[in-house]
Amino acid sequence: MIKDTTSGVSAGWIGTALLHSSGAFDSIVVAFVSTGVMPLGLAVATVIGAELGTTVTPFLISVLNQVRGKERQSAAFNVTITHLLYNLSTLAIFYPLELFFGLLTWVAIQGSSIFLKAPWLNTIPNTLEVLTPWIPVFLSYTPPWFGLIGGALMLVLALGGVERYMTELFNMPRSWNLIRGTFSKPLRAFLAGFLFTLIIPSTTVMVSLLIPLASSGVISAEYYILPYILGSNIGTCFSVMLAAMATGESVAMGVWLVQLCINLVGAAIFMMVMKPFSRIVRAIAEQIAASPKLTLSITIVFHLIPISIILFYILRSS
Repeated sequence: MIKDTTSGVSAGWIGTALLHSSGAFDSIVVAFVSTGVMPLGLAVATVIGAELGTTVTPFLISVLNQVRGKERQSAAFNVTITHLLYNLSTLAIFYPLELFFGLLTWVAIQGSSIFLKAPWLNTIPNTLEVLTPWIPVFLSYTPPWFGLIGGALMLVLALGGVERYMTELFNMPRSWNLIRGTFSKPLRAFLAGFLFTLIIPSTTVMVSLLIPLASSGVISAEYYILPYILGSNIGTCFSVMLAAMATGESVAMGVWLVQLCINLVGAAIFMMVMKPFSRIVRAIAEQIAASPKLTLSITIVFHLIPISIILFYILRSS
């Protein structure tokens, strides 16, 4: 399915939406690159699309709240639209740069050449083999389909459990003052998003946690949502870095460097335009919350775009 930059971006978009975690998806991508299954340029494209794929689950949660008729829908949509509009904006920046100039592939190549000179990188997978001798034995008796299905189920159950219990924790009245204090300052919100996502490597989950907080009135549209999302995006790079280091391949580290650069540059740009960006988001969120038909249209279009692109490539290749 992945033939070029456009199909790669679409595959990353869909793949991350299915896995509910850009960190998990990008970790799979660096593994593919390290074994030569996926070329470097296509891997970079999927990483770009993965950033947008993280917005699908939080948006659907807000839509579900709207269907259920919950209160403060505008505040809930303020969270999801902030996340969606930011990632759409970064896609609009980085996708043309990669499509026409191959800029991010160049970043990956340069990063690979730097890590190629790092002798410590090769020692990491060797150390892991010594510490986990049971893994090769387990894999030799495990059919690939079982590993794929079992791993997917474990991921979904883990992310679902984290979202459930952390939502319950955050919704405790004693936590409200702490949460409000965290989101009252941009730097605090940024650090909270970064630290939480270091612990739970899923931007999707960490942003989804804000939706019940917004719909219950714990945080409102006046709080600093964007810095939290920016910090969360950078925090999820840590898990991908660990996955890349575990391969021992410099090319995998180059792909991780692309993900890191996208999120660092995005944070640097949007922290400077935080206030006007937040005003635009608030206006859009109010319109969407007031119109279920508009919400449904956006949901359908947002899913149809990547699916249509992938289907086009499949039909063309057949």
